[in-house]
Amino acid sequence: MQNDTIKVLDTLRKTIAKYQMLSPNETVLVAVSGGADSVCLLHGLKTIGKEWNLQIVAAHLNHKIRGKEAERDAEFVRKLCRAWRIPCYQKTVDVPALALEMDVSEETAGRIARYQFFHELTEEKKINRIATAHNQDDQAETVLMRMIRGSGIEGLSGIRYVRADGVIRPLLDVSRTEIEGYLKENAIDFVTDSTNESDAYTRNKIRHGLLPMLKEEFNPNIVSALSAMAQNMAEDSDFIKGYTRRLYQRINSPLPAKKPVVLDIETMRLVEPGIRTRLLLYAVQDAMGKSYRLEHCHTEAVLSLLDKETGATVHLPGGLSAVVRYGWLAFETGREEISPFASDIQYEVELGRVYDLEGISVSVSLKEMPVSKQEGQSVLDYDKVKDFPLVIRTRRKGDRIAVFRDGRERKLKDFLIDLKVPVSKRDDIPLLCSGDKVLAVVGYRVAEPYKTDKNTKRGLVIQHG
Repeated sequence: MQNDTIKVLDTLRKTIAKYQMLSPNETVLVAVSGGADSVCLLHGLKTIGKEWNLQIVAAHLNHKIRGKEAERDAEFVRKLCRAWRIPCYQKTVDVPALALEMDVSEETAGRIARYQFFHELTEEKKINRIATAHNQDDQAETVLMRMIRGSGIEGLSGIRYVRADGVIRPLLDVSRTEIEGYLKENAIDFVTDSTNESDAYTRNKIRHGLLPMLKEEFNPNIVSALSAMAQNMAEDSDFIKGYTRRLYQRINSPLPAKKPVVLDIETMRLVEPGIRTRLLLYAVQDAMGKSYRLEHCHTEAVLSLLDKETGATVHLPGGLSAVVRYGWLAFETGREEISPFASDIQYEVELGRVYDLEGISVSVSLKEMPVSKQEGQSVLDYDKVKDFPLVIRTRRKGDRIAVFRDGRERKLKDFLIDLKVPVSKRDDIPLLCSGDKVLAVVGYRVAEPYKTDKNTKRGLVIQHG
């Protein structure tokens, strides 16, 4: 094998192993545009896939943006997959029309249409992984774009190697130069998107102007340096988010969720400003839903309440109010008269211990698979749970549960309505939660991302009755 071929295949193997992207005998859907990056990924996975008995399938979306050129790309991908004996699925979507309908840019509409198509296929074909061809240069460009916009640590984490919805990026440690070398050494053809040459797009301006200038005048290894920085930021961001979630579970309400979301003021005063702001974000989203956001001026106004007396209030968008209540910072909607001191049920899980929630006993234990299923028992994949400690609690306003294979969620309220659970019983149903994620509605459903499969080694067993 020649130099770039060895480099790319070795890097693919290492990246897949390091981030546990794929397992032996798994099927992976590869997003193939026909460009150099995606063709390299398809060929690379086909090559190393023989070592792990991977099943490779391809997907191509025609965006109807570039007319005959787009049709050429679709035909190229069809012929390529036929020659390589790879199943190929194609779809055409009028992205310009979709962009107008959604009032977003064509770039955003195209991304939405692509991932919707990929997730439809994975659902239909029972596929768990979607591989996209983002590479190291894409990572560097993304980080620079977000720097220019003034992003925080999460934005500067760049493109993630693995997403919660099953999307993986095996080429993220491979440079564009290595990709081009790989294709040349293996005499593999590809197509070129004419819009890649246009500086009408911010990314292309960075690719053609800013990045080459930084490489020439400041650091010849700027691409790998920015990629390494993004990874460091991602690790720091994950640590901060995990720490904040665990802290949030301890300082929000000691009472159940039917009452307003509250935070312990004394603890809020003690933590660092960055953590304090994140705790506030968790609280307002618990009160109003995941899409709720505050402007900087609102955040500052709420945090000023930490030094105020009981009764001090700040009114926020959407009818939310932050109110000081006897050592607690309470987030109230005004739609319900509720007290943060009404009775509550919430326990931090200790394996093997039995908890009583309004007459329902619940215990959680860790067992090696396989676990023989019994009545009154649910089993989760322990190794898919990322955030600890776990808690058993009753439902809260804004709770959602992932019920689709791609990780999409439904409101817990709607889920229980569909199951025809009587209103009188809904507040008594125990939930197993990790951070702000509902892992299981005890006795009814395990959230999709935490279900067991053939690769599950350790089961988290919930016994209830």
